[in-house]
Amino acid sequence: MASRATSTSNAQNWFLHRITGTFLIFMLITHFWVQHYDQQTATISHDVLSTEQVEQGTLPGYTPEAESAVEARFGPDAKVTPYDVVMLRLADPVYAVLWKAFNILFLIVALHHGFYGLNNVMADYIRNPMARKTAKVLSWSLALVLLVVGTYSVLVAGW
Repeated sequence: MASRATSTSNAQNWFLHRITGTFLIFMLITHFWVQHYDQQTATISHDVLSTEQVEQGTLPGYTPEAESAVEARFGPDAKVTPYDVVMLRLADPVYAVLWKAFNILFLIVALHHGFYGLNNVMADYIRNPMARKTAKVLSWSLALVLLVVGTYSVLVAGW
């Protein structure tokens, strides 16, 4: 029989899983809105490329302001790519502090939600207690590695 502390911990984790799922919905909508649909992004490029154009390597057209900003940052021979435009946005100190913090929080919430769900599935299918514990340690270790790599990537973006 499980101890009271274990059942309380499981109940808290179950509740936190529901809360993080709810937050993920709003955070995903916010992320897509800010990165793809807000006015600042809409002024960068109005082009919608077809699958054939993407396969041919065609890049979207950018406004002269976006092109001159990329050339000023990366040199006169710089080719304007979507990556460069995103890096310019992340180099802005005001924009970067808010959205880098948001992206790190998004990463933490997504990793907790995803790996907690993965551990629930593994607990259902792995019957051997030692194998279950090993799988749980390995999965949370992978989550920690992904958190470190993701946080580093977010922090250095735009430097």
